[in-house]
Amino acid sequence: MTDSEIQEKAIEALVIMNTAIINLRLYPPTNAMIVKTIDRLHDTLLAISEEIDALIFAESDRNLLVSGEPLSQKYLEKPQVAIFLMLMINWGIKSITFNKGLDKSELTSFLEIMGKKPDDVKKEKGMEQLISEGKMPHIQINQKFYVSTDQDHQIVARMDIKDEDIIEYMTSEDPSSVLDPEKLKEIAKDPEWISRIFQSGMRHLVDKDGAASPIALSESMLHMLRTLDEISEHADKERISQLAAKSISDMDADLIATIITRNMEGLLENRLFDQIVGLIDHEKFKQVAGKLHQAFDDASMEGKGPDSEKIESAQQAYQHLMNTDKGVELQHQIQEKQAREKEERKNKIREIKEKVHDFFNKLEGGIPDESAAKSLPEMVDTLFSEGETEMAETIIDRLTGNLLGDNPGIRTGASESLAKILVSLSGKRQTDILTGHSDKLLTWIKSETVLTDAFKTICTQLKDLAQSRIQNHRFVDSLPILEAFWDISSRPLDEDGGIPSVASDTLREAATADILEILLEEFRTDKTNQRKDAGRNLVMMAGYSISRLLDILRDSEDSSERVLFLNLIPEIGHAAAPAVIERIEESASWYYLRNLARLLGRVGGEEHAIILAPLLVYDDPRVQREALKSVNTIGGTRKGEILLNALSQCDDHLKAGIVTALGSLKHRDAVKPLMEMFKSKSTLSADMKIDLQEKICLALGSIGDKEALPFLTEVSKQSGLFGLKAHPPKVKAAAGKAVDMITRKG
Repeated sequence: MTDSEIQEKAIEALVIMNTAIINLRLYPPTNAMIVKTIDRLHDTLLAISEEIDALIFAESDRNLLVSGEPLSQKYLEKPQVAIFLMLMINWGIKSITFNKGLDKSELTSFLEIMGKKPDDVKKEKGMEQLISEGKMPHIQINQKFYVSTDQDHQIVARMDIKDEDIIEYMTSEDPSSVLDPEKLKEIAKDPEWISRIFQSGMRHLVDKDGAASPIALSESMLHMLRTLDEISEHADKERISQLAAKSISDMDADLIATIITRNMEGLLENRLFDQIVGLIDHEKFKQVAGKLHQAFDDASMEGKGPDSEKIESAQQAYQHLMNTDKGVELQHQIQEKQAREKEERKNKIREIKEKVHDFFNKLEGGIPDESAAKSLPEMVDTLFSEGETEMAETIIDRLTGNLLGDNPGIRTGASESLAKILVSLSGKRQTDILTGHSDKLLTWIKSETVLTDAFKTICTQLKDLAQSRIQNHRFVDSLPILEAFWDISSRPLDEDGGIPSVASDTLREAATADILEILLEEFRTDKTNQRKDAGRNLVMMAGYSISRLLDILRDSEDSSERVLFLNLIPEIGHAAAPAVIERIEESASWYYLRNLARLLGRVGGEEHAIILAPLLVYDDPRVQREALKSVNTIGGTRKGEILLNALSQCDDHLKAGIVTALGSLKHRDAVKPLMEMFKSKSTLSADMKIDLQEKICLALGSIGDKEALPFLTEVSKQSGLFGLKAHPPKVKAAAGKAVDMITRKG
């Protein structure tokens, strides 16, 4: 690098160093932004150390030199140069040397020290001692160096301080601003200037209101007051405190509470707090106290750890506030109010108990008190909130007990009151009541014959409870609720004045996509060993889960998973048949059709046998085979007709089975087709042909129609003479047996 390039790199390091020092005043060294800034600074210094052994910043006659050379004019005009120079002057540093081999930890320690107030550090040990003790061997302070300059190498460093700069500095608007404390103290000797600066600063902060949080505003205000406190004379601090107290007392309660929770210890000779309290009226004082108490409660609920300081400051501010004369007076008022409220609560509880007692007396007589019934939810809520839990639960227990009585009027009155109570309670308390009384409630909804709004409301609440249990993977607990709705919905829809429809609607509302997905996931994976219970829940939601179950059966590539669903769907029973039939009528892959045929055989009735007829002649023999099994299972009056129509077109391997089935059915329309099939030419293998002919003979014998006697007699006696080939012995024997069967019947 050339000298100018080194100087440019040095200024880059100086700018980064300024940023790091400023940020370290606001954030801990572990902050990501701080770490990143120090990394950049370290990288820059490493690059410089590759060219020179040491980088030296030196102050000479209030001018800044870099490694003994004055800065060029373009760098002198940078504000960061003036700021860094003023830092060195404030610290009393003549030179800072960064030697080759500098470690990042040394750099962090150095910057942390530079971020402190010089006066505070000087009181302790001083900069040089801190550097020497801080394990920073590659950083040196105030080492002698020699500069050779001529008359052209001159730097003029000057700082003109404007009010605007001071306000920004005091309110932390410009944290990079570093002003000369001595100059500020000199200016602050003018009382009029102090007042002007304070008023301007307050206007500046008020203008910010709405653009910054109360915490940020309070910090800015206290920063300004601390700065004024540091630079002002003792005689002026009383006036500053009065001005500040007047301005703060005019603010709203939220901001006042935020300000007095900040650290005000020692500020303006500890006058400010008492002056603020003295200026605010009683109503605002009460509001501020309330805000502080709430802030303390909120911080306590958040727990300790990072917020322990927040809890402590809120607590101290509240205690300090309540120890004032206004605070003591407020405490007396609060105590008196609490005593009154306690007595009022006692009277209210006594009145509630009397009304409840009267209500149940009249309810048992079949004439419930309408006004008491309307106020019952509010009374129960009050009992719970006042800690009278036992009394509240007794009311709930009595109401649920009355749901099971024989008197419709009592049941209706109890259900209406219970429904209103449940709606008025919080989610958790409502869940607790539904859980504790679910047996009675389920017994009631299954036996109730009068449809009311209360019935619908309680059904909805039970549905919500079932969904909550499913979401929490408590499938065995959700099942009784769904079973109750399933049982009710299975009744004829014209029964009980529409109650089955309500139960059906409730099941539909329960079977949301996310609920079904939870159940399906457990049924497929058995992650929590609850496959059986999850499956039963799905069965109870049959009308709304069947489509999803059939989709999985169609799309799954896992044969063991398909078997799971093939075994589950039949548990739905006849209700699954319409959905299965709908899928059969759609075009589908052979293996899906095979599974649908199997399902229909298990959930369908004899009226559905005709649906399987096309599958008996489907292109794939595996589908035909499954369809034949299902037709044989569900039977029906048209079974013989369906089998006979399929006989000529079905797979050769199925023909013998269909022939046997026709014989078992004694289907007389099959006599001629069977004889014709026996005589027809066939492409069957010899063994298959013999088996088919044997079964045809036996089927004709089972049917018992004498029309088949000549044919069967001829088959049984054919000897192979006259050029005719004799039938195999098994066939002849079957034909003879068939002749005997028909003859015996005749």
